[in-house]
Amino acid sequence: MRQTQNKRRSWRGTSAVALGAIGVLALAGCGGRTIGGKVMRGEIGRVIIVSTTDERLEDEGLGGIEIEMSTPVAGRGGRSIIAKGVTDEDGVFKLNAGASKKLPTRLSIRAGGEGEYEVRNSIFRPRAGEQVLVLMRPPKSP
Repeated sequence: MRQTQNKRRSWRGTSAVALGAIGVLALAGCGGRTIGGKVMRGEIGRVIIVSTTDERLEDEGLGGIEIEMSTPVAGRGGRSIIAKGVTDEDGVFKLNAGASKKLPTRLSIRAGGEGEYEVRNSIFRPRAGEQVLVLMRPPKSP
């Protein structure tokens, strides 16, 4: 009898681990719809893809910067906005395309704020283990 109870407990533990793993994989699958990154001061304005272990991501960020992710509209010459957001006090942002959209391979990232020079660059969609780093030029003088 005791062996049966131990097997049941063992199975429950195994199923809990399996369900947890499925949940993590499901969240990882959402990675194709969300990009994250950080905005910080740089000598020139540009948007680049960096590894999540890049040391620059530890530097001080810029809060309150508006971020917009868009993609060109084929044949129309315009662009379609996918997501918008604002950096937190540490300069960190997350942009989510929503549950119904997968991010295209090419994206345009625009960043700007009051008194700041606007930065706009085209990038490839970040892969797993990568983030977007937005470098903003020093602010405009009054």
